[in-house]
Amino acid sequence: MSMKISTDILSWVLLALLALTSAILSIASPSLGYVGPIYGTFLAVYFVACRGIRSAAKLITLVVVSAVSWPIAYFGSFAAAGHLPGGIVHHGDVVDPAFPLIGLGGVLGGVALLIPVLLLFKPRSIGLRAILLKTLLGILLSGIIGGMAWELGPTLGAAIWALLPTAAFPRPESYGLSALFPVWQPIIALFIGWATFEKRRPIRIGTHDVLLEKSAPLPQTSEGLGRRAFVMIFLCLVVLSLVGIIPVRLRQAHREHNAAKKKANRPSSVDLPIAQPMSEDEALIVKEIGDYQPGHSLKRMEMVSHEKNFEIPGSFYFGTLYARTGEPVPQWPIAPRQYISVTVQQYPNSAWAQYLAEYPPTMYISPDNPKTHAVVTQFNYKVRSNELERSPGQTAIPLYYMWPSGNCVLHVEYHTPDENLEIVRAYLQKYPSSMP
Repeated sequence: MSMKISTDILSWVLLALLALTSAILSIASPSLGYVGPIYGTFLAVYFVACRGIRSAAKLITLVVVSAVSWPIAYFGSFAAAGHLPGGIVHHGDVVDPAFPLIGLGGVLGGVALLIPVLLLFKPRSIGLRAILLKTLLGILLSGIIGGMAWELGPTLGAAIWALLPTAAFPRPESYGLSALFPVWQPIIALFIGWATFEKRRPIRIGTHDVLLEKSAPLPQTSEGLGRRAFVMIFLCLVVLSLVGIIPVRLRQAHREHNAAKKKANRPSSVDLPIAQPMSEDEALIVKEIGDYQPGHSLKRMEMVSHEKNFEIPGSFYFGTLYARTGEPVPQWPIAPRQYISVTVQQYPNSAWAQYLAEYPPTMYISPDNPKTHAVVTQFNYKVRSNELERSPGQTAIPLYYMWPSGNCVLHVEYHTPDENLEIVRAYLQKYPSSMP
């Protein structure tokens, strides 16, 4: 009997560890196409190791159902966001889901996951009515646990994220996913294990009690999950968790290093000289460049910003648009036509130009992608560009080139599939790059 209890306990512990590993990998990369299949795969491992299931059709169906249930929960609750009372909360300009909305997602995910899974793995001794009652209980549990886990985001979620940051940048008031996965996935996995579990009943034969069952039981040591198998699976789960955790921790360390470097390199804003503004004709090339002609020029003064971690000195902004010769040039605000934009930002000194060319205030630069805002060479000058991360002519992500020149920052951006570099060449001749 002690060996039976031991193997039963190992089975339940393994199920919890499988779900927890799935949760760790889900936090590390919370992608719609990733979470469901991984969760289903780990559940399949449990049914193979602990229930003796060998049907490939059942196991594949389990993974497919799990893969489909997560998008159903996400998009279903997303569609109800504007119609469910109390479903969203406002944090300034940011909108976050609340308990009712996440609870609805849990119910939808429970419906999509639990109905087919419990029917698929129903023991033969459990009637259809009993399994349907368990399914309804599971769906209700799924909604409640999902909503409660999301509400734990500012506390439990923040603590988990501190240990295992996600691939994204969560806001302090929205660590919900960091709490949702480690809470919901293990609890629902244990519920599935309980709902499909069948106790063994002793039948007396002569002077001996023999354990019999009508369907696949939790395994015996000799034919199912033994301690050696448990240790091997446990070690595999540890390796998988580390494979998910280590890259995320490295990315986080890299982000923190970049943030510290950005802060350390920020020039001083004390006693800045007052820049003598250029005229539009001095700042821009107001004549044809190759097959392109300029439109009207724009000039304005940019105010000083003292926002924390976003300090920017005052500057003068110059801009114009270029279109093919003979075609109308779009005007500000920009019309939906093909064009190339050029801006020149004049700062008080070259230190600020160097800094803001590397860390442009109006552009998101991913610290995890070395191809973002990468240093490239054009016409024997170093400039920054996104040309390494995009396909030529990909107008959905405009090609750009940016570089400092003295106390100015140049920005040339292509909103056209015609990406010839004559305009870049002309402006590099007028404003040679001062990138080291």
